[in-house]
Amino acid sequence: MGRGKKKSFGSKGRGGSHINGERKRYKKFEELARDNKSFRKYYTTQQIVSEDEFPELMETMRTVLPTNFRITGSRQQATDIREQIMTEFVPYIRKVRIDGAEIEAPHPLPWYPNEFGWQFSIPRIALKKSTELANFHSFLVTETEIGNISRQEAVSMVPPLLLDVRSDHIVLDMCAAPGSKTAQLVEALHVDVAADQTPSGLVVANDADYKRACMLVHQINRLGSPNVVVTNHSGERFPTIRNDAHEAVQFDRILCDVPCSGDGTTRKNVRVWEKWSADDAHALNPLQIKILQRAAYLLKTGGRIVYSTCSLNPVENEAVVAHVLNHFEGALRLVDVSGELPALKRRPGMKTWKFMARDGSFHDSPETVEAGTATRGTRRHLEEFLPLSPERMDELHMERCMRIYPHLQNTGGFFVAVIEKVAPISVDEKKKAAEAAERISKRIDARAAARSENDKIAEDVQSVEGDQPVCKRQKVESGGDEEMAVEDIADENSADKDIADDDSADKDIADDDIADDDSADEDTADGTPNVHGKRAPYLPDNP
Repeated sequence: MGRGKKKSFGSKGRGGSHINGERKRYKKFEELARDNKSFRKYYTTQQIVSEDEFPELMETMRTVLPTNFRITGSRQQATDIREQIMTEFVPYIRKVRIDGAEIEAPHPLPWYPNEFGWQFSIPRIALKKSTELANFHSFLVTETEIGNISRQEAVSMVPPLLLDVRSDHIVLDMCAAPGSKTAQLVEALHVDVAADQTPSGLVVANDADYKRACMLVHQINRLGSPNVVVTNHSGERFPTIRNDAHEAVQFDRILCDVPCSGDGTTRKNVRVWEKWSADDAHALNPLQIKILQRAAYLLKTGGRIVYSTCSLNPVENEAVVAHVLNHFEGALRLVDVSGELPALKRRPGMKTWKFMARDGSFHDSPETVEAGTATRGTRRHLEEFLPLSPERMDELHMERCMRIYPHLQNTGGFFVAVIEKVAPISVDEKKKAAEAAERISKRIDARAAARSENDKIAEDVQSVEGDQPVCKRQKVESGGDEEMAVEDIADENSADKDIADDDSADKDIADDDIADDDSADEDTADGTPNVHGKRAPYLPDNP
């Protein structure tokens, strides 16, 4: 029996159709909506900027994002590429006229080190289509393919710079794809290393999506660095890595550029305007908290985390940071980075905001949210969507968070928080730290007791009647007496040297103990992973 004809369900062809069977008309880029009443109401109420400044913010968010790129700072030819842009392309572009109008030439970002970050006011689409700028566009494409230039939005360059990566660091990028920030981290490993040498550090680039992880491999291959490992795990359940001694490996630096609603990217993702909803942030907040918690367990004591999103919503930003810091009770603290990248215009983190229910009402407390105005899942996490008490928010120094708004320096919207781990978190960390401290205390006490006993013996010897050593300052007259005095002085010098050597040995042992203690703190980490897709209470201390 032959195969029958397949039944048709719905309309055929690409693009789908409306319920009435009519094909949905494709909208041109210029026709797409660039406003949203709910978006405007939400951020006006949250007062992310002043009432007078809000129209400027909205107007900038409707415009197209300029072209940005970064010169690979670890390459020997980076300076040559920068000089080529400055001496060849910039003078030429200043003479170009498009539709009879002058255009702004590319210029270095004022806050990016060594003038390796650049901005061009022409949008990427216009740059691609312009015949006058064809040579410059071809130059960017060629240098990007060979890894000398990275096409990257300006604000996304900020988190890796604030992570402060050095050549001997072990770094984890928890949500790495598409890889532009990962490339910056790899470059940072090589900056202070000779071209014919390999840094001792390592970057572990992770992404939860398999296809995006494969794209990440393609991006990293352009750099030609052996110091990169690509993994495919959920960030909130990233596994504990163990060395040959079966000891947990912890990271010196961790970048948490977490999944977010992306409402700070309206200048390049225009469809955010028509799809935006406050519920997007409510759905993502639990996952963001889990990822940041897991990062805290994986980080060494004394290490640094940078938490970032391309969202303006405090539910995805300050709410996540505040509740994670509060959960770990002083083991994490916000770092004041107001003195870093001084030319970068930014605003301090928020300390107050409101929850927006589905009926458009705003609430300061979970108790005021009426039934039916929020889903069951949302109601379960209402406390995590809202700020802590004003006193606690001040104690956490939430103003140290960084908000970057599009109208400040012609960029996208972004949020960054730099966090330092100042105390152990997991049970293993705390146990090893306590054991190391106890060993140090016992050795210091033993040394102190031995020194006290030596001092007592010395006092007893000097109190015994009989021949006493001649004082160093005693004048020697006779030959025989002179020989005896010299011998006594030599004996005293030898005794003084022995005492000094003993003190130096005590100091070396104490220093070694402290170093061992630091190493023990740094080599331990574990965390109980949460089940993906389910909201569990905060991660307990790992056994």
